[in-house]
Amino acid sequence: MKKRTIAGLAALGAILGAATAAGIVTSKKRKQLELQGNENKSLPPKRNIYFAGGGLAALSGAYYLIRDCHVPGDSIHIFEESGSVGGAFNVGGDCETGFVCAAPKLLSVRNHANLMDMLNGLKSANLPDMSVKDEIINFMNANPIDENARIIDDEGNIVKSGFGMSKAAVKRVKILLSEKDYMLSERTIAEFFSETPEFIESNLWILLSSAYMLRADSSAVELKHVINCVSGEMNELYTMKNSLRAQFNLQDTVIKALVAFLRAHDVNFATHCLVTDADFEPETDRISAIHLNDNGTVKTFYLNEKDLFFVTNGSVSECATIGDYNYPAPVSGELPGSAELWRRIAEKRDGFGNPEAFYDTDESDVITFTITSKSRMLLDIINEFTQNAAACGGLTTFAASPWGMTISNVPQPYFENQTDDVTVICGTCMNVDTEGRYVEKELRYASGAEILFELVKLIGAEDRWEEITEDIINVIPCAMPYASASSLPYSDEEKPIIVKEGSNMAFIGQFAKLGAGISYSSEYAVRTAREAAYRLTGTRKSSTPPPKAVMTSYIKMFKALKK
Repeated sequence: MKKRTIAGLAALGAILGAATAAGIVTSKKRKQLELQGNENKSLPPKRNIYFAGGGLAALSGAYYLIRDCHVPGDSIHIFEESGSVGGAFNVGGDCETGFVCAAPKLLSVRNHANLMDMLNGLKSANLPDMSVKDEIINFMNANPIDENARIIDDEGNIVKSGFGMSKAAVKRVKILLSEKDYMLSERTIAEFFSETPEFIESNLWILLSSAYMLRADSSAVELKHVINCVSGEMNELYTMKNSLRAQFNLQDTVIKALVAFLRAHDVNFATHCLVTDADFEPETDRISAIHLNDNGTVKTFYLNEKDLFFVTNGSVSECATIGDYNYPAPVSGELPGSAELWRRIAEKRDGFGNPEAFYDTDESDVITFTITSKSRMLLDIINEFTQNAAACGGLTTFAASPWGMTISNVPQPYFENQTDDVTVICGTCMNVDTEGRYVEKELRYASGAEILFELVKLIGAEDRWEEITEDIINVIPCAMPYASASSLPYSDEEKPIIVKEGSNMAFIGQFAKLGAGISYSSEYAVRTAREAAYRLTGTRKSSTPPPKAVMTSYIKMFKALKK
């Protein structure tokens, strides 16, 4: 059956519409105003706050500037290179051509304190009588996650417990947690565990790597932060009982509500607008001007003394490409616009990090995929195989898959425009340069049909292949060349701190340095933005740090690891 080709599908999400940023003075107009004014008639300059990038970090920063720092919304200007805001949460598609969800994510009440704080203050876009937080909590109370098949072993059996850790590997984990971050600089996970390579084969590694986009060549610092965050819930890594999921994807749940809040406060959005460079004041670290490409028009905006500049210096979802049932996602060799801006800033002043440590590599590729079907048939086959409840499962990782395949049993419907007769299944594959177990082709060159075939073989349903494929609307692979880039090894100076002393600029998002927390998580993006908003405005507040692992948590964790 020939599948519909959707190579022209709009990239990752519906366009929210382009808005012109208001209250900004270009160089020519500014000179005219200066000539017209005089010392007696001039008014104090209005503070403008500019955001380069329109992902979750930028939107969260704008939210906290309004809510806690009392900044007027019409003073905030968000410039987004693509046609829609939301970053990694962007989604797209329909029931006729298939859906695409770039990076489906689970949330956690315990480890997402700042995100939950923000969601508690946002009115739900789907259930207007409650907050987004209550929308998510109520859904989970009615549809709790109780994962039954978090890992499928090489023989196709469900693994329900046990971490497969040798005594030497457990001892090595203890050493990892005791090391200072700077002592782990530039060391990969594989290098740190070189004396106990069995760690990379353990169930603990499968659980952590599949949930947090970690690979053997990821940073040992990132693994340390992940283990610290989950140490109090080690046994729940299998059941995922502490995880949260909304009825709909996070673009339709979180970003939609967040954008509605910001628009209600007159925040200015400009899509198809890329910040390309920034100028510094002489001899200081303060930004004096920013340069943009606004829908093909080059502009320069000059900053007043009180103006602020927030930079999302890198994105895990930029340069993503999509394929379809018949074709793989094309390989992108582009450098993200946000990374290029970061590079230009770092070249002009010391102390602003090093983007080459994260972007001059091909070791951060991840491919996600979204299966859209005409009925529940494939979903029911998977649920029967995994023995999971149909309502809201978690993650299932196939240890036998050289591609590192993990599927996500998302709620149905998962998209606002998804009809009741259509089902969606999401998945992630970590090892893009490896041949599959059944498909003798590197993942990066695999079509949607070949990814589906690998999955169907892994669940032992190949005898129903014809029946399954007749039911498929599309399988859309999404290549994300920088999906795990924020977790690559880096030295202590290569991730810039959020706010450098004396600067009017902040770095926010996964590539900003915060000292603790899981950089891949949504929580990290929100917390960096909240901290930046407070520090640059001098607001006497601070974000909520990740929960500290207490001794009882460590005792409980190491007791579990020895089983």
